Amino acid sequence: MTRALGAAAAAVAVVAAACAPLPATGPRLATGDAPGRDADGGTGQETADRPEWLVPRSDLTWTPCAGNRARGIPEDATVECSMLGDTPVLRLTATGTPDDAAPLVVVAGPETSPDTLTARLASAGPELTDSRPLVVVDHRGRSGAAGACLSFPARRTLDGLADRGTDPTSPEVRGALADTAQSCTDQLQGRELDFGAAGAAEDLERLRQEWGVPGLAVLGIGTGARTALAYASAHPGRLSALVVDSPAPADGDQEAAARAALDGSDSALRLWAASCTRPECGPGDADEKVDAIASALDRARGPGATVPAALLSDVVRSALADLSGASAAAPSPGDVILGDLVSAAPDETPDSVRDRATELSGTSLPYVAGCSDLSRRVPVNRVDELSSEWAGTPPFGEILAAQLSACSTWPVPGQAPVSVPADVPVLLLGGIADPVAGAAAVEPAAAALTAAGATDVRTLTWGAPGSRVTLHSVCARTAVTGFLADPDTAEDSAACPS
Repeated sequence: MTRALGAAAAAVAVVAAACAPLPATGPRLATGDAPGRDADGGTGQETADRPEWLVPRSDLTWTPCAGNRARGIPEDATVECSMLGDTPVLRLTATGTPDDAAPLVVVAGPETSPDTLTARLASAGPELTDSRPLVVVDHRGRSGAAGACLSFPARRTLDGLADRGTDPTSPEVRGALADTAQSCTDQLQGRELDFGAAGAAEDLERLRQEWGVPGLAVLGIGTGARTALAYASAHPGRLSALVVDSPAPADGDQEAAARAALDGSDSALRLWAASCTRPECGPGDADEKVDAIASALDRARGPGATVPAALLSDVVRSALADLSGASAAAPSPGDVILGDLVSAAPDETPDSVRDRATELSGTSLPYVAGCSDLSRRVPVNRVDELSSEWAGTPPFGEILAAQLSACSTWPVPGQAPVSVPADVPVLLLGGIADPVAGAAAVEPAAAALTAAGATDVRTLTWGAPGSRVTLHSVCARTAVTGFLADPDTAEDSAACPS
C-alpha cells in the first residue's frame, strides 16, 4: 500500500535553526479539583497558562474489550473499550496502576490500529502502566468510509506505481490516480480533508471535554506525533505536557519528508544488517543481508510479483521502524520480517511478509489521512528529476520517488504551521536511524520544536535503528515516566543504549 508510506513519505517534519531550551518549570500535577474552575475543568476559555493535569471528573463508559481487541494483552494487564463518537478509545491498566493518577493520552498514526498499539504497550513492560492509566485514541476515520474507500483497482494503481516500466507522470497513470482519489472523495462527500492530523486532534479535545479536565498530557508516537502537535497548535491552552516519540515530519513538505525517509530507510537497513546477529535476522554478513533485501525489492518491480515493489517497500520500511535493538530479550516482528526476506528463495514470499502486506493493505486510512496532511506537494515534473537523482540510492530511492505521485490528485489542504505553547514541557525521543523521520533526526526535530515555540525541549536518543522507542526500550519508558512525574528532574539531553 503506497498509502502506508506514500502517505507516510508524505509527512514528516519541520526544519529550523536550533535554539537553547530554557529551564523547565514542570506541569502542575494534581488529582483533585482545581479552585476557581467550572464543571468542565476550565473557565470555558483557553488561557496562556499551562493547565493542570487532573484525574477525569467524569469519564467515558468503559467495557471489557472482546475478541481481537483483547488479543495479545498479558494476564496482569486489563484493556477496556469505549467510543468517542465514531472513534474507538482503549484504556490500558495493570495490577499496579494507581487509581488516583491522571491518565496519559496516547496517539499513533493512521497506519497503526489502537488494538495493535495497546497490545504492544501492554507487552513492552510495566514502566508506564505502573505509574498511570494509558488511554489510546484511534486515528479518526478507521471504521468509516475513510478506512474502506479504496477500490481494488485504486489499490492496484497505488501498489503498481513503482513497477518497472510504469511512468507515474504519464497521462495514463495520472488518469488512474485521479480515479483512485475519486474512489474515496465520492464516498467522503466533502469531508476529504477531515481525517488528517487536524481532524484527529479534535477527537483529543472532545475527550478532554468528556473528562471535564483543564488539560491533557499527550504521547504522540510516530506519525501520531502529527496529531499531538496539531492538538498543541489548535488548543494551546489545553496541553499540560507533551511527549513525542519518533515524530514524523509535520510541516506538509512532501519532498523534504521523502528525503528524510530515504536517508533514514537506507541508514536503518544498513545498521540493522550490521548489528542484528540473532538467528531470526537471517544468514550472511551485513552486505549479504542488504543485498538480499535489495534483490527482493528489485524482483518485486517485475511483472507478476506476489507483493508489488511499492507495497513491499512499505513492508520493509515498516519492519525497519519496528526493530528490537541489541539489548532486547527477543526479536521484534520487524526483525523477523527482514530475516525471513533475507532467508527466502528468489521465488518465495515469506508468510510474515504476506501478513504485513495484508495488514498494510487492510485500510485506506493512511492514504486518506497522509494525503490530507500534505500542503506542499511535489510537482509532477519534479518526480522524474527525483527518480533520476535517487536512482543512485538503492534499494529505496526509485521506489520512494515513484510513490510521490500517490497523493498528486488528492485535494490540497491549507498550510497549518505547527506551534507549541512556550510553557509546556516537551520530551522528544528518537532512534539513530528512523525510516520515516530520517537519519540522526533527534537534533533537527528538537530544533523544529523550538522554532515552533517550545522553550523547554528535553531529548532522549535511543542508540539503535528503528522507531517508536517507547515500545522497545525499558530505559526510554523509565525516562518518560520520570519526565511526566516531574519534568524539572529530566535531563536536557539523555541517551539509552541499543
